[in-house]
Amino acid sequence: MALFGTKADLTVGMKAAGQESVWEHEVIRPGLIFNLGGVSSEMIRKVAIVLVCWLAGNMAVGESFDYEEGTHYAELVIPLKTGNKDKIEVTEYFSYGCPHCYQFDPMITAWEENLEGDVSFSRTPAIWNKDYQVYAQTYYAAKALDISEKLHTPLFQAIHAQRKRLNDPKLMAVFFSDFGIDPVDFAKVYNSFGVRASVQQAEARGRAYRSGGVPAIIVNGKYRIESQMAGSNSNMLRITDYLVQKERDMMKSQESASD
Repeated sequence: MALFGTKADLTVGMKAAGQESVWEHEVIRPGLIFNLGGVSSEMIRKVAIVLVCWLAGNMAVGESFDYEEGTHYAELVIPLKTGNKDKIEVTEYFSYGCPHCYQFDPMITAWEENLEGDVSFSRTPAIWNKDYQVYAQTYYAAKALDISEKLHTPLFQAIHAQRKRLNDPKLMAVFFSDFGIDPVDFAKVYNSFGVRASVQQAEARGRAYRSGGVPAIIVNGKYRIESQMAGSNSNMLRITDYLVQKERDMMKSQESASD
């Protein structure tokens, strides 16, 4: 199976996603993408989404992998309690300040849109330094203000593509004003007890994850997946699918045993 398929396949996929062809700028070969210039970082991110969706839909039928604990993923020493025993919980451990998370975001966003009903997805921000503290508090402030989905991608773009310095609450308040949030209202929510409590809980979860970096994926409070072990960001999602199915099979077997 060719990794990226034919030019025609990808052009069709790009048109379906509302993107113009960028073949004048990029040459795609199996396993490699050569950027020939003239393409914005946002265009590359959108093309990445198309590629991930195309790859997911064109995996060979019946193709499976036996991923091993300790080699491809790690089992948490102490499993974390999940919020809903009837759901398989997948959590992305990330930070807006992380360039690798920025590159991974289109992939996991496309992946999230195709989740089955028995899987829930959430994010936990990493808090390793003062900048990450600001971004974590911002993440929960956006959720409290009910604009997290609207602001998520633009915030990543502002920090990494536009190189804006947003590692200060006052600067972040100005950024939020572009989304209709008064700076005074932002400051109140940003410094609220609820947001600070959420940050403390995220910090505690982060310690339990024992992750060596971000992005990382936690499956059902039991397994940790990192790109270093997985080999690549796309492999992280394949291993996530594998572990989700593993949890699904276990839940079904437990239901059968209780009948």
